[in-house]
Amino acid sequence: MSDADTMEATRRLLPPRPDSPALARRFVRDRLTGVAAPDTVDSAVLAVDELVTNAVLHARTEIEVSLRTGAAVHARVTDRAPHRGLVPWRRHPYTDTGRGLYLIERLTDRYGVDTDEHGKTVWFEVGGPRAPAPSSWGPPDPPGGARRTVTLVDVPWELCMAARQHRHAVLRELLLSAAAGDPLGVAPDALRTAHDANNMLSAWLAAADRDPDADIRTLDLSVPADAAPALAALRDVLDRADDATRTEALLSRPPLPQSADLRHWLLDELIGRLDEDRPPTAWTVAARDPTPMPWDADQIRQSLLPTVATDDRHRITAVNEAAADLLGWDADELLGRRLTVLIPEHLRDRHVAAFTSLLLTGRPRILGRAVPLPALHRDGRTVPVRLLIQGQEKDDGHTVFVAQLFPRTAAPLPEAPEPGETRWPEGPREPVRRGRRPSMDLSPLERLSLLTDCERALSSAQDLTQGLRQVGRALTRRLVDWCAIDLLDEQGEVERVIVVHHDPDLPSPAVYEGRFPPLTQAARG
Repeated sequence: MSDADTMEATRRLLPPRPDSPALARRFVRDRLTGVAAPDTVDSAVLAVDELVTNAVLHARTEIEVSLRTGAAVHARVTDRAPHRGLVPWRRHPYTDTGRGLYLIERLTDRYGVDTDEHGKTVWFEVGGPRAPAPSSWGPPDPPGGARRTVTLVDVPWELCMAARQHRHAVLRELLLSAAAGDPLGVAPDALRTAHDANNMLSAWLAAADRDPDADIRTLDLSVPADAAPALAALRDVLDRADDATRTEALLSRPPLPQSADLRHWLLDELIGRLDEDRPPTAWTVAARDPTPMPWDADQIRQSLLPTVATDDRHRITAVNEAAADLLGWDADELLGRRLTVLIPEHLRDRHVAAFTSLLLTGRPRILGRAVPLPALHRDGRTVPVRLLIQGQEKDDGHTVFVAQLFPRTAAPLPEAPEPGETRWPEGPREPVRRGRRPSMDLSPLERLSLLTDCERALSSAQDLTQGLRQVGRALTRRLVDWCAIDLLDEQGEVERVIVVHHDPDLPSPAVYEGRFPPLTQAARG
């Protein structure tokens, strides 16, 4: 049998529908099982699946899958969109999409692309001798039409990669929703235009990247002169997608503020330079909202407060000695473990559910709230703490969750006065120091968490006195030795409503509370 006859016997035409990758997988496995080695069959199935998926998403034309067997398995996937060049991406640890061509490179022995006026064919061979050097995929954006060079100044590359990941994820989900009959309010033509513009944007960035080791890069992008309307459609669709993620209409997470800011800057720069030919504005000087507190691992390790930091996979990435000592661990032993190792078993499901909700919806139900709960000591006992989790942003656009564990102690009971005794407030006398002195040198994270504690204490208390007492306890635990709060009433009389000391073993400072004698004209206070 000739090669042409073999190709004809093992060819399958597929429509540009979401179920076509599954049909292609079944076709390849049925044709190769018993003909090629199991590992070769698995590699061919996965490679064809990736190529057909790309054709469905990007070419949106009829797809032809053909197989030929011999010394090696030769597979070809053809679409009818020769003007849509391939966009090979470098492997990146945060990338969820865009790995199709990278997988082909890793799984197959030879690969390449053939393009003519009728279509584009991506081919590979597996199960035979590897080529000494793989051929190039060709230019990502086939030449044609007038082009302009747009310079992007001071691009933060890791953040740019995180923003690219989010763009591709939400657009892919929008396309799948539209294919299932639920376009989520986005017009089909606008969605297709945005998807194509996003693919080309990634291709332009990849082609302009000439310095793989630099954190901040200046890029010269070669862009079609008429690309501004498509980029504007991309910006509009992505803004609509952001709204859909926040209302949980999409499973993708909402973009982090810094990632959304970079996306807006990037598209505005491209559109503005193409439409108005205005001078470039560097990302480092672009006007934008203040970013959340930046991630600083040294700040965690140097803090006197028990502090643990986790990544968005819930794994501990930093921990200080105070937290390790509190819970019976060595700090190095906790690195890489999930935070749930510090949470009692009966509370883990609730905590994981809240954390998962945060990742999926972006709604900070568990952030900024000091939640009383028991922490799990290494020996199995529980330690009463208040857990305060706050988010910090890394340079690459991902979030680190910083958890502070404040030990809880029972509040001392007020000392009852003798029958008939009246006590007037007097200046507190300094007791013998026990333990470590509260530090006045608080880090920015510690100051923020202290303000959060005070706000929560006032907003959640049943009455003003209870709220002020909680504020006093927060201040004396973390900032000062004594806290006294005096209130002036409408008649001009002063009452010392709260006196709190940081030492829980000290007799209750409540004996210093009460109404002051009336002020006179001679009073110097």
